Amino acid sequence: MTLVRDAMIQVEPLSPNDPIFVALQAMRKQRLPFVPVVRSDGTLYGLVTEGDLVRLIYRATRESGESVPHWIRGAGRQVLLVQSVKEVVTRELDTIGPDIPLEDAAELMVRNHRKVLPVVADGRPMGYLMRSAVVDHLIGE
Repeated sequence: MTLVRDAMIQVEPLSPNDPIFVALQAMRKQRLPFVPVVRSDGTLYGLVTEGDLVRLIYRATRESGESVPHWIRGAGRQVLLVQSVKEVVTRELDTIGPDIPLEDAAELMVRNHRKVLPVVADGRPMGYLMRSAVVDHLIGE
């Protein structure tokens, strides 16, 4: 039986006070659609996802009346440099333990429409389970 710990990945976390631009860079560097955010004591604060950033850009462009490319190149870029990730982070998360069967994790992901689950023990993230990893393990890759 495959457990969550067998399929989880490690991801470098950010601090809640890091600028949003750092989150964008981390996602790009790690080639992931999310980046975890942890408190100074190592406990999970939340995740910043591509969806969070798209919603931020959408709101900012709607408020300014600018097009997206103009917003990113103009004043909006400054917002990405100074606004912290704690202002856009997803805090309401489902988490899972490392010793849960992978099939149970897959069921949770499907039921709650999750693309990633933080793998947590004692409030501290041990890794992250992505939907693609679940699929890979379930089909035997």
